[in-house]
Amino acid sequence: MLRLGSVQLPALGRAALAVGLATSSSDAAQPAVLKELVRTAISPIAGSVSGRCALVLLGLDPNTFDLAPHLLREDAAEIYGVRVERFRREPQRQVLLVVANAVLDVATAHRARLTRQAMEQRHPAETRLAVQWLERFEAYFRIWTPVYGLGADLAAYRSTLLEPDRQWDREGGDAVEYTQEMQAAGYATSALFHLACVLDTERRFIVRFGGLWLLSSPEAEAEARDALHAVVHQTDANERDQSWLRVALDDARREMHPFLSRLQEDRIGKAAHQDWRQWLNQCGCAWEEASHDPTVEYFATGRYHPGIRPACPVHQVIEAANRYCTIIEHEWLKVADWYSYPLQHP
Repeated sequence: MLRLGSVQLPALGRAALAVGLATSSSDAAQPAVLKELVRTAISPIAGSVSGRCALVLLGLDPNTFDLAPHLLREDAAEIYGVRVERFRREPQRQVLLVVANAVLDVATAHRARLTRQAMEQRHPAETRLAVQWLERFEAYFRIWTPVYGLGADLAAYRSTLLEPDRQWDREGGDAVEYTQEMQAAGYATSALFHLACVLDTERRFIVRFGGLWLLSSPEAEAEARDALHAVVHQTDANERDQSWLRVALDDARREMHPFLSRLQEDRIGKAAHQDWRQWLNQCGCAWEEASHDPTVEYFATGRYHPGIRPACPVHQVIEAANRYCTIIEHEWLKVADWYSYPLQHP
């Protein structure tokens, strides 16, 4: 990166124009613009081996940016796990190819955002790109459905326990056939099924789109991504539990009944179910359900209900589910009516 001012990189310059970092060829040749382009491209993959190698190799690591190129290559080879002689051949080419593809991904995402803006402003947009946006929202809503189910079941679990009239209690003869606690436990188990569905749809989204979010702004993308991350990772399910849930859901063909049967039959499933119930028991929040306004939020959260503790882990997941559902709905409404008038667009 220290030599950007003395080399000609026309392809990177054209890429800078394509992603909107420059408005003219002269601006696109500026070292600061090219550096920003490469940083932006590498950022989503910075945690991978190729990403870490690229940061060091290209002089983007602030701790080593001013080292001689051969020293940067040695450091990159160490990260990659091979000797520098080996790294100079195929591994280095692969790392640079990853960076090149990442630059193209940034250009593609920028073009999609321009199409999105045209659709929001009701300007003509290229049909192919408009269809790609629709495919994106289909993927977002595939995640939305189980996220909503998870939030609703978690909220129902706790609110059922708070019902004063115990309307779920049923007695048969000398024994109690059904109780309010049993009804709440049913919501808890259903919530675990919906968590498995969230994990499954999130994985499919990553496979299909590389986990790349495209919404009306980078801020909206970050909010949706962070909300989904909170839904998944603020539960008590560890990585092995999450893996088991995905596999069990796949074996059950994504149907609740066989999934719940598997949950009761498998040793890991039983343990995960028990941990899940213990995690839910941490919630001691109480609130007035009648004060919940569904037009403001999908589920009762601490934002409008002082009885819900901000530190409650269960309600943190409910709040994250509420954020994700709200963001996706809001983003969809910005462009939904564009698809109602296909004859006005090429």
